[in-house]
Amino acid sequence: MPSPMKDKPVTTPEQSPPDIGKWIGALPRPIALVGFGVEGRETLQFLLNQGVRDIKVFDQALDGSARAGLAEEYPGAGFVGENNWEGALAACGTVFRSPGVRPDHPGLQAAREAGAAITSATALFLSLCPGRVVGVTGTVGKGTTATLIAEALRASGIPCRLAGNIGLNPLAFLGEMKDREVAVLELSSFQLMDLSGRRPDVAVVLRTSSEHLDWHSDAAEYRGAKGGILAPPHHAQTVICCADSEGSLEIATSHGGQPLEVSLAGPVREGVGVAGGNPMRYRGGRGEPLPELEHLSLPGRFNLENAAAAWLAAEALGAQPGRGRKAIAAFPGLPHRLELVGRTGDVDFYNDSYATRPEATLAALSVFSGPLTVILGGSEKHADFGPLCEALCRHGSLRRVLLIGSTAQRLAEEMDAAAARLAISGPPVLRADTLEEAFREGLGALAGGGVLLFSPGCASFDMFPNYKVRGERFRALVEAARETV
Repeated sequence: MPSPMKDKPVTTPEQSPPDIGKWIGALPRPIALVGFGVEGRETLQFLLNQGVRDIKVFDQALDGSARAGLAEEYPGAGFVGENNWEGALAACGTVFRSPGVRPDHPGLQAAREAGAAITSATALFLSLCPGRVVGVTGTVGKGTTATLIAEALRASGIPCRLAGNIGLNPLAFLGEMKDREVAVLELSSFQLMDLSGRRPDVAVVLRTSSEHLDWHSDAAEYRGAKGGILAPPHHAQTVICCADSEGSLEIATSHGGQPLEVSLAGPVREGVGVAGGNPMRYRGGRGEPLPELEHLSLPGRFNLENAAAAWLAAEALGAQPGRGRKAIAAFPGLPHRLELVGRTGDVDFYNDSYATRPEATLAALSVFSGPLTVILGGSEKHADFGPLCEALCRHGSLRRVLLIGSTAQRLAEEMDAAAARLAISGPPVLRADTLEEAFREGLGALAGGGVLLFSPGCASFDMFPNYKVRGERFRALVEAARETV
């Protein structure tokens, strides 16, 4: 990977919109799709819209009635729900892997050994996208950073599309894209794990620790999957990383290049660092102030890291300094990300349901120094709760910790262990059977005012379909509490 471009925006040769139909028509047949979640459904619809027929969709969660209904809903597709797919997939020419399916699934391995091309919606989009692409990955901050990049580009008059893991399959607009448009993609480890072919022109690797260890075999595999965002050595690509994160730096330098760095600890040679507590754009070790980024609408100093990474990406794509940085500074935040959703008397309610990992809750915790009650817990992903529990024990104004969900027992044990390690008593810890019960307990602990923070640090799937439903339930509880005052 060569050194990143430092003074000129990333450019690509003029390209005509791709002949998508011709490209799809050349895919080896038969075509199969493995996994039928949100991305799988959208990928199937895209292929059907391109005139592809006789697609086989494999998902062991589909029972007989579901398969019959889907066959009627998607004419031209057949649905298979059995577990043993090796023979059927081995007979296919092209197989699309959905993000929730591991690349080493026995059926995929059989297809690969039989000569099938294994691809994905992300790989297909990158192959056909006529414009520039910026990809954002990492453990925390992906959605916010991708949105900040899009905000800076739009404010600079650069048309862009925001898609990927943030909620929109980029295949939905592929046929409409022009070469002057930029695609901003939030990319998960699931989407990057076996990515081949074209990579993003700008790759942002945010703070990275460990995540999804219920799916990845270990932290090394997780970080290696994130590394799929990097272009092969000697390919032009601007890479941006968080120098204060060992995982981010490890991934970004794994191909031997020198990325642009973001650090809140001090100056950097190339990228954004700080001097006197204020952000600076460094080139060759010399810094220029970034006054627009000194006062962000987003709460928490950790968001300065996201904003700085977003600015470096937008700058590489030609964003105007004044307009672009002002747009980043003015952005109020995404729903369910440390979102102030109401106030009752002297209590502020923050919805941080998107915090599905302990690192996100740890960052949220750092924002509040006054009286605080925290609700956390959810479904199990085998994350390391140690640092979070130690931070909870050290928080001098924490009134109560309320635990919900499948991880409640483990979190309670981790809190006891953290208090023992630190030789302190720690805050009161209570388990609740429901979010409603935890909400009532949390509110009751703040009789004199303070903050009730809902930042689960875990996924939602034990009690809620997704983090959005979980966050909306918290919001409804806040609204109900306000009505009773």
